Amino acid sequence: MKNNSTKKNNFKNKFEILLNVSEELIFILNPSGYFEVVNDSGANKLGYNTTDLIGKHFTDLIDSSYVGSVSESINKLLNNDKMVTFQVSVLPKEENNVIYEFNCRSIKENSTIINLIGIGRDITQRINDQNRILELDEKLNEANRLILIERQRSTYSKSILEELNRLKNEFMSSISHEMRTPLASIIGFSETIDTDIQMPVEMRKEFNKIILNEGKRLARLINDVLNITKLESGEIKLEKKRVDIVKLIEKVITEIKPIVIKKEINLTTDLPDDENILIIDDDKVYQILIELLNNAIKFTPKGGRITVIGQTLYKEFEIIISDTGVGIAEKDINFVFQKFYRAEGNESETEGAGLGLVFVKQIVDLHKGFISIQSDVSKGTSFNIKLPLLLVNQL
Repeated sequence: MKNNSTKKNNFKNKFEILLNVSEELIFILNPSGYFEVVNDSGANKLGYNTTDLIGKHFTDLIDSSYVGSVSESINKLLNNDKMVTFQVSVLPKEENNVIYEFNCRSIKENSTIINLIGIGRDITQRINDQNRILELDEKLNEANRLILIERQRSTYSKSILEELNRLKNEFMSSISHEMRTPLASIIGFSETIDTDIQMPVEMRKEFNKIILNEGKRLARLINDVLNITKLESGEIKLEKKRVDIVKLIEKVITEIKPIVIKKEINLTTDLPDDENILIIDDDKVYQILIELLNNAIKFTPKGGRITVIGQTLYKEFEIIISDTGVGIAEKDINFVFQKFYRAEGNESETEGAGLGLVFVKQIVDLHKGFISIQSDVSKGTSFNIKLPLLLVNQL
């Protein structure tokens, strides 16, 4: 008997040594949840002595916000003999709260729970590391998104540069072609006149007329290019003043009337009798109206009709220039304000570089106005311009 007692004491001593070697919190609770055994090193890590904890309830060590979940875990231990694991915030004696993970199990004797045994491990650093990893993952994901955005932006910028380069090449090709055509005529007919001293006077006059027309065509092209370039670079500034738009339209009609009569086109107008004051650059608006009417005359056959309408619409003045000409296909309407664009099928009938309508659109935009087109092939085209009327608080 003495021998068995010695063995039990040796085992107990070894078990106590094991408890105190471990830095984890090892404890035994009675069925009510009060500490009966606590290892010294585990208690010391929390700033306690074993005597501080013996007789205390387990929940006295737990942050109050976790008491409910701890009570639930203890109830599970009391109702079965399986291992129960839970994480809670533990209250050290003096330091800040730490996170512990507890693995607990019930001890039974004759089917009756006599104790609860558990091991608590400080996992604060692990939790902090996990949170840090999550934070770094979020930052990494954000960085990847930003990198993707930058890549897309870079790709977009590259595509814009490529498109600008393509448009520049198209511009140079188109302008070269447009300049080459009248120059070829001017040089060709000039050389013919120069080398053929016996050329009939009538033929010489005809050739001189062609040279003159081609020279004017080339001059218009150069002026158009310069105007568009100045507009896009912001060099052209509007010189706005009070203008009676009705009188300006009538001036334009008087200017183009001889051309209309010569081509035998019917021109009708519908303009208000009273004055309508706009704050505009009258010279620039005059130019765009001349451009639109010349465009209408160009594409309207002999015997056709051109109508010019002016009317007040609340805070705007609307100008409609409509013709019964060749019209524009629906697929081409969205492109008529682009440089050098020509609707298919009109090349043989059109003179100019396709810059006139670009100039019209930009001048209307500078006046904070609006321009639109309605057209049907073989039926005609209508240009609709809206410019803001003078308000009381202006000028």
